[in-house]
Amino acid sequence: MKTTLTQPLYSLPYSLHDGYLTKLEADEETLVCHFPYGIFSTDSPCEQTAMAKVILTGIDWDSSFLYVFDGPGETGAFSGEKWLLKDFLPHLERLEVIDETYGYWQAKWSGLLTKGEALVECMVEVCYSGEMVYEIEE
Repeated sequence: MKTTLTQPLYSLPYSLHDGYLTKLEADEETLVCHFPYGIFSTDSPCEQTAMAKVILTGIDWDSSFLYVFDGPGETGAFSGEKWLLKDFLPHLERLEVIDETYGYWQAKWSGLLTKGEALVECMVEVCYSGEMVYEIEE
């Protein structure tokens, strides 16, 4: 019998949980995510940083999407929209990141998207083959 033990892929130095993403910038292969109120250190005492940017490189724009679901917190049948992430960039108002998942060249963030006066559930899928870089203002 073959037994294989696995561990989480990596431990990140920062968490985007409860971070407010307010701006996305892109070029050919880079996505810059702006968190003007900071993100949180995962090292004790888990303090909030100053303004932060999360930069993902090697973006595959044809495989990166944003899903907007109608109504927050509902269960059962739902409806919504699927956007190519690059097409959604100018429409972002604010996304409060609630959960984040990473693995096999993907970053997935879910949370609450401000859409006019309403809050709706949202999921962002970013397919990338490069690095994830944290830039923290000091």
